[in-house]
Amino acid sequence: MKLAWHFSKVNPRFKNREATQGEFFANDTELRAFVREAVQNSLDARRPGCTGPVSVRIFVSGRKSALSIDASKRYFKGGWDHFHADGSGLRDSPGRDDNCCFITYEDSGTTGLTGDVNQYHEVAGVRNPFYYFFRAEGQSNKTESGRGRWGLGKFVFPRCSRIRSFFGLTVRHDDRQRLLVGQSILRSHNIEDKSFTPDGWFGEKPDKDEAAAPVDDQNFIQQFEEDFCLERGYDPGLSIVVPFCDERWTTAAVVDAIVQDYFYPILKEDLVVTVEDADTQTVLNALSLATVVSECADAIRELIQPLLNLTQWALHRDDENAIMVLCGFAGKGTKWNRKSIDDTLFEEMRKALQEKGRIAVRIPALVQYKNGLSQRTQFDACIERAEGSPQKRPMFIRDGIVISDVRCRLMRDVYAIVAIDDPPLTGFLGDAENPAHTEWSEESSHFKGKYVNGAATLRFIRNAVSDLCQMLAEAADDDDPEMLLDVFSVGTSHDQPGMPVEFSSMSSKRGGAAMDRLKVLNAKPRKRKSFRLSSRQGGFRVGSLSDVVEPRRPVEVLVAYDRRGGSPLKKYSAADFRLDRDPIRIESRNATTEIRGSNHLLIYPLADKFSVVVTGFDVNRDLFVQARNSQESLKATNATSTPQLQESHV
Repeated sequence: MKLAWHFSKVNPRFKNREATQGEFFANDTELRAFVREAVQNSLDARRPGCTGPVSVRIFVSGRKSALSIDASKRYFKGGWDHFHADGSGLRDSPGRDDNCCFITYEDSGTTGLTGDVNQYHEVAGVRNPFYYFFRAEGQSNKTESGRGRWGLGKFVFPRCSRIRSFFGLTVRHDDRQRLLVGQSILRSHNIEDKSFTPDGWFGEKPDKDEAAAPVDDQNFIQQFEEDFCLERGYDPGLSIVVPFCDERWTTAAVVDAIVQDYFYPILKEDLVVTVEDADTQTVLNALSLATVVSECADAIRELIQPLLNLTQWALHRDDENAIMVLCGFAGKGTKWNRKSIDDTLFEEMRKALQEKGRIAVRIPALVQYKNGLSQRTQFDACIERAEGSPQKRPMFIRDGIVISDVRCRLMRDVYAIVAIDDPPLTGFLGDAENPAHTEWSEESSHFKGKYVNGAATLRFIRNAVSDLCQMLAEAADDDDPEMLLDVFSVGTSHDQPGMPVEFSSMSSKRGGAAMDRLKVLNAKPRKRKSFRLSSRQGGFRVGSLSDVVEPRRPVEVLVAYDRRGGSPLKKYSAADFRLDRDPIRIESRNATTEIRGSNHLLIYPLADKFSVVVTGFDVNRDLFVQARNSQESLKATNATSTPQLQESHV
């Protein structure tokens, strides 16, 4: 049997096609994209009737376990002329005499790639994972409950190889066949005076007009397993081998990728991952994950540890911390506000968050299809109070996959996880997902035109938790900050009232700063702000607060669209909006307003109770609002305190 790489010559009847699908995954590192796609495929391929978690093993060869030159010859015969050809698209292709560093991925408890290996085109109603994985692009056989949609995720595997090639070894659970396929995706290229298509196959040379057959020589497959450190044997599932991967890849980097994207199914005991190299082995399961995270790089640990703790609490709640179901809202609408939630339930949430620091909430939704079918569904949110939290948006997890770049309204001083596991909603959101599973868009071709009020429902799901956090924060603002002033306070003089003390700030590490702060408080007692800042659809509201000493103090407001980096106010552009021009609208009650600049507003209350609502901003962008009591007002009333400042992301 002569096994080698084979590429087809360009057929003059067909257009040349270049593979650009890998660009869909360019926002992630190649390693993280590899891990995300491979694990997602394994979770989707869980074997029916198989109990326990899906098991995954990832082996990183490094240079120590790299394939030798002699051993690698049998696997790249016939390929080097194509890998080094003009126009192949390889910018850093290895030489024939280079050692082959590789990464392998194996799953267990899955089905393997079943189906007719001779099928070469899509057949309606026929489920053929082998065909869709190796012979199709832009087609997927996954159902609406599956995690993938586009049929493009497999392009991350050749994208990770310096020769844009990978091998797949599968053992099928139904017929126990053990098959090996090698695939390469280059660009259209030339060798001497012959032109070749991008796609290459490893195996025997196929006959004319026949699809390339997988390798079924069991002796060759056994040698392949030994050379690439596989443990597949005859256990059903799929093993992926990426030859000539980045030599800098390490097990630590793989662990970081697993922790960031799959901590949730690991904690749910749906997934166990083992990461190995020649010298080390790390097992990530529900029991070991906390320890593994504690040993990760600082940036990963600081990001994941609070969410890990919140998830563990959510998965092991007792009756006292049972989930709160917002049944009164009933998911009938695509917008909500404080009035949408039953007063008693809202007060329970506010009190629990205030006293226990965490709440779990179930939010209903409604998915309506254009064919007339409607399905009630739901998603869960876990929220934890955390002053100064670096998390500005909830973490969205659909079917165990972290959707990392969902754009929604910002939040502050909380950690939040949104878990979406109900099939009608996972199908809805899966249709809106991009191929890399990092964001949702109503413009997705799988989503657009399929649902009634689809875009509005999607926006509701994106923003519901941020909105709920805002509602709860506004309710907390109504609490009396001076209620226990006579119990926990520091006197400033014999004739002045005490000032609140934040005992949590007076640790050994921050004691100096705390004492300096107390000195400032001693000299200049602060006044309570005279207004409340809250969000509105497409804008914000500045309104009065009850029981303040000077309720009519003017309020100065600066507005800009939020930015990923730098100061939003410094990067404001008049091309974004102008407060004095359409579509911006300013509605005042018991107040007058003065526009002092394109994004600068001054509010003059005319009564103790007033309201100013500013709307018309782009609902697809986050709004940054900075509000404070005007300096002019302080001078006019001879006030001695510093102005109160409130910032909000709407």
